[in-house]
Amino acid sequence: MRLSEADGRPVLSRASAETVGDLKHVVVDVGAHRITALHVGGRRRKAELVAWADIVGFGPDGIVVTGEDSLRAPADDHEKAVVHGDLDLDGRLVLGDDGNAVGALTDVVFDEATGEITAIVCGEDEIAGARLRAVGPYCVVVRAAPEPAALPAGTPGPAGAA
Repeated sequence: MRLSEADGRPVLSRASAETVGDLKHVVVDVGAHRITALHVGGRRRKAELVAWADIVGFGPDGIVVTGEDSLRAPADDHEKAVVHGDLDLDGRLVLGDDGNAVGALTDVVFDEATGEITAIVCGEDEIAGARLRAVGPYCVVVRAAPEPAALPAGTPGPAGAA
């Protein structure tokens, strides 16, 4: 699933069948390359998060969480920054850890069952989620793509190469 498709999707309580808000942002664990919580905004006017473990359904019409009691306040400065939009991924500059700009982040592809980030999208290019290194207020850092190995001198190149 693409984050752009999920953005703004209603979040519903399985316990009460009530809408508790809408998906605003995601909390990313960079080391694990996964989304660990959702920022639910809207109805209550206070910032609330729901842990990925409390999501019981992620469909085209809404996100279902176990209940309203699964919503919680941000627990640390990182989660507070997400809630304030300081770590919003959309449009963020993507840099390789070699210092070269890759482009603007246009989407994130993730597994709706696990929250695993499978790709970071920059325009037409998809970067493997496992290359994610950092998410900050200025940019997203990814491991630079390795250079193709040089062939030893005198080794023929691929068939048809001139």
